[in-house]
Amino acid sequence: MIQLQVDFSLLNRFFGIPMAKLTQYANKDLEEIMKIEAAQGNEKAAQYKKILSDPDKIMEIFKLSNVENKFIILQNMSEADLDKMLPYLNQEQLAKGLNFFTEEKLMTMCKHLPIEEIIGMVFEKFNLVDVLTLMKEDSMDQFMMQPDVEKRYVYNYFETMDQKALEKIMIQSFGANMEGKTSKEYNEHLKNLDDNDFNTFILSLEREAKIGLIDGVVKQDEELLTLFKPDDLVRPMELIMKQDKIKMMQGLEVEFLAPMIQELPMDLTQIVLTQIDPRDFSEILATDFRDILESVVLFSNKMA
Repeated sequence: MIQLQVDFSLLNRFFGIPMAKLTQYANKDLEEIMKIEAAQGNEKAAQYKKILSDPDKIMEIFKLSNVENKFIILQNMSEADLDKMLPYLNQEQLAKGLNFFTEEKLMTMCKHLPIEEIIGMVFEKFNLVDVLTLMKEDSMDQFMMQPDVEKRYVYNYFETMDQKALEKIMIQSFGANMEGKTSKEYNEHLKNLDDNDFNTFILSLEREAKIGLIDGVVKQDEELLTLFKPDDLVRPMELIMKQDKIKMMQGLEVEFLAPMIQELPMDLTQIVLTQIDPRDFSEILATDFRDILESVVLFSNKMA
């Protein structure tokens, strides 16, 4: 039995049942009441299923602006039914449900997002240097060895580098005989390296120089961000507070937030869904859940 706070004055208006008579029907469900009334010649009661197909009347009768009423109805739905309703919530409403997860679970779910979504989320708050500063050396090396990271990006970066900074890198990599040369000479030297020597040069760069290089390369082609591993991209999120994590995640589209909320226990999913717009909820109930509405029980102590 579903015990809701029902607007009895509306039952009186829509079905022509006197308030005194409604009191006699306490503890009966709507279907029982309507059958009794129809048998007694109440034509409106005989048509009650039509009224329960009208979203506006459902919203009024069952007081769907009442969060508690919505919650009680949601408690009578299956997990599959609840999942179907999640897309009716907006990004902000779904993101509120993320508060029920631990920070560890939030991070795990972020890592399983499509790489494009991770990039959009992370770089709303952080820049690439923030990400690279926390990245392991092996991950940076793997990125630089990807075929899509073309040599021309590296050459372009070094051609725009301050001469003194480039000289320092060249001396560290190739020895003191690189001292005092021009930027053009340095770049010619790099272009004359065979693939093995070029790769050795890149991999042997000091961490700070490697971070600068990768940042400079990606600025030339931001699509290269998709070559990074999800774990490496989201690592800066581990350093911020839970609410800041959630704030970043609420920018995700509903199609990505809804599956996250589906991982909650049913009772918590029901709480999240109480945010659903009463009008949307009434339309869903009218279309798919009239059986639930018909099983609502009237209680005389709810009459006012």
